[in-house]
Amino acid sequence: MSELKISEMIRELRTDRGISQETLADVCGVSMQAVSKWENGQSCPDIAFLPQLAEYFGVSVDYLLSGQNHITGNPDDDITASLSEQELKDDVLYIIQYRNGKILNRQRWNTEQAQNRDTIIRIQFDDEFSRRQTALHVEIWGNADIETPDVNMNVSAGGNVNCGGNIQGNVSAGASVNCDTVEGHASAGNKIKCDTIEGNASAGCSISCDTIEGDASAGTISCETIEGSAKASSHIEYKN
Repeated sequence: MSELKISEMIRELRTDRGISQETLADVCGVSMQAVSKWENGQSCPDIAFLPQLAEYFGVSVDYLLSGQNHITGNPDDDITASLSEQELKDDVLYIIQYRNGKILNRQRWNTEQAQNRDTIIRIQFDDEFSRRQTALHVEIWGNADIETPDVNMNVSAGGNVNCGGNIQGNVSAGASVNCDTVEGHASAGNKIKCDTIEGNASAGCSISCDTIEGDASAGTISCETIEGSAKASSHIEYKN
């Protein structure tokens, strides 16, 4: 067993998760001094602790020992097995992250520490997607930065959705939506900031838009025009 490698991996995984040595010691049922020695390379955890540490950090034992994910057989089988933990649909394009030897499916991404969910996935579709007659359904387990303008698709993201052009379908984000135009509905757990939303808009915190052609609901709403009904728990401001 490589003492240097496993000490590096335990320290890296612990700090990435934002947990203390004391917390990890409680998980393993050892003293904080023991964890400190593991991380400083002064000693190695007993081999019996390896499966427990790997499960706790959501990595393989191979990754814990070497920093590499040793996959036997077809790598696609490993990916499929990880993704099959939730129901997948044939007509949806899933864009995912791979971290610490594990696929971050929706469940794992949602349980990541906040500081580990800041990765931005930049997406650029070619001209073929701009010419699609039927909407493409895209689900992103992370934050999406969509560079291709005027794409006919519905977007769902666990974090933020940012786009420099128009989305010709619906946009749903666990955090915020920031686009020029959303031709369908827009919903966000936090904020929505757009020029125009042609459907309904709902946000957990605030909405700031020029025009909403449907209904709007949020904590605070600031718009020039709302053609449907507007409901805010705090206040509604019509910009001049």
